[in-house]
Amino acid sequence: MCEVACADFHYTAISPKLARIRVAKIEDIGIDVAIACVGCAEKPCLDCPTEALSVQASGEIVVDKDLCTGCMECVNACPIGAVGFHDDHPLFCDLCGITPACTMICPTEALVFEKKEQPSLEEFLEIEGSPSQKRVHYANVQAEPIRKKWMEGWRLGP
Repeated sequence: MCEVACADFHYTAISPKLARIRVAKIEDIGIDVAIACVGCAEKPCLDCPTEALSVQASGEIVVDKDLCTGCMECVNACPIGAVGFHDDHPLFCDLCGITPACTMICPTEALVFEKKEQPSLEEFLEIEGSPSQKRVHYANVQAEPIRKKWMEGWRLGP
């Protein structure tokens, strides 16, 4: 749902490929982890050969489409695989301007938008692989505390 809400907001299309948020499925425990740009402290994506990327006052990364050559260096540089790519340009979460569409549509309120300090993704910087492989690795790390709780018998609901 979050991917569709994002794509609809930006392109009025129903296509997860157009979303600026990605969902990694962890099949063995049945958890889906939503991944979008977290505005990390390191920002390896900003090492753009054409300087087409900038950081706005509210923290989101913006692409200057006139400068972007579609080289995908920023897509591959993201340590958690959060940058998408469509129509020869990277797709960064831009918070939908004010309130992210993904947070408004989430039926379980698992997605929320909170202004926080820039998290460090240093532990993920050396991870090799494609953006989708990096996304899965990050999702597994994020899901580990939930996995441990489930192994201890914790469940949602009454």
